[in-house]
Amino acid sequence: MTVEETLRIALEAHEGQKDLDGKPVVLHPIAVGLMGCNDAETKTGFLHDAVEDSDLTLDELRGRGVDEDVLAALELLTHARTEDYFDYVRRIAASGNTTAIHVKMNDLRHNLERGLRTYAQAVEDGDTEKAERLARINNKHRKALQIFENRGLL
Repeated sequence: MTVEETLRIALEAHEGQKDLDGKPVVLHPIAVGLMGCNDAETKTGFLHDAVEDSDLTLDELRGRGVDEDVLAALELLTHARTEDYFDYVRRIAASGNTTAIHVKMNDLRHNLERGLRTYAQAVEDGDTEKAERLARINNKHRKALQIFENRGLL
């Protein structure tokens, strides 16, 4: 499967979805995909939220021709709602799957970048409730990145 085909799947999976700021959700997976260092990381980045945040399943992606190495990374990157978030991050960090590890670190970095920008805007707007919520999310992402750093993966 080509990079372009995975991008089309991501566009379909996130069609009509909006983030906290009202922007298309798909902009995030596109940004994460573009941070990839090779085709596998780019494809996985584009699709990293597709199973978690849409009706797509790993089996459906397999049926559409998504590469097995990308599917293995996506399986690691799909966070089950019943799993503690930091256990999920530790599981990825311990997996040895470099594609999943790099994509998760890129995901966290992008989330932090846009989260800090949105936090600053909320503070400027005087929206303390939104600023506090974003501060909690940003702290969670910093702690998750620390897990990778503690393993010498950053």
